[in-house]
Amino acid sequence: MQLEQLLSQTTADLVFMDCDGVIYDTNRLKCDAYRYALEEYPKALVEALVSYHRATGGVSRYLKIERFFYEMHPLPDAEPRMRRALDRFAAFCERGYERMRPRPEALVFAERMGGPARVHVVSGSDEAELRRVFEAADLRHRFNEIHGSPVGKKTHLSRIAAEAGVAFDRCLFVGDGWGDWDTATTLDVPFVFLSEMTEWDDGKATLARAAPEDPVAEATSWEILLQAVRRST
Repeated sequence: MQLEQLLSQTTADLVFMDCDGVIYDTNRLKCDAYRYALEEYPKALVEALVSYHRATGGVSRYLKIERFFYEMHPLPDAEPRMRRALDRFAAFCERGYERMRPRPEALVFAERMGGPARVHVVSGSDEAELRRVFEAADLRHRFNEIHGSPVGKKTHLSRIAAEAGVAFDRCLFVGDGWGDWDTATTLDVPFVFLSEMTEWDDGKATLARAAPEDPVAEATSWEILLQAVRRST
């Protein structure tokens, strides 16, 4: 579906925005965080996990690091190793966020789409960590709430929509990864694939396989998405 067609057909009583690769250009940071968290383990296995992470963007770090220690590199003392890796991952990310600023276009979009009355951040990042980041950057007041892992995105969207009494087809989700697309299409939420900062190599091909009537569209940049929003509203 064309981007403007999707936006013009979508009421967007609720708007969901991913964080990494949408609000913050942090996809590379997260790849480096896995390398830092797992630096004592075989490099080839760590790079395999990074490749898996890129292919499944938007899925919680908890699930990916669990996969590493229980499937890719099983060890008898996996649990404490996993906790240590998660702690290192979190510390690396928080230091990285401190050096970054959000994309201004993302904040313009959030305000135009209803700001704190209607717009939620739904991320695969750790929820407590992300809330600290948004507070430190003075962004918290721009959104209704900041949601993250270990709760999954489908659970977050389902609860938020149910509590607001809003049908899924009256929502909009902007994301850049497989996990965002999977969440949106599973729940039948109209979806904009923001490909400007994505590391999801199969994203364009996946959207190309969608039926013409499916409520999914690509925006190749924030500028193009904002232009389409202005023309469709």
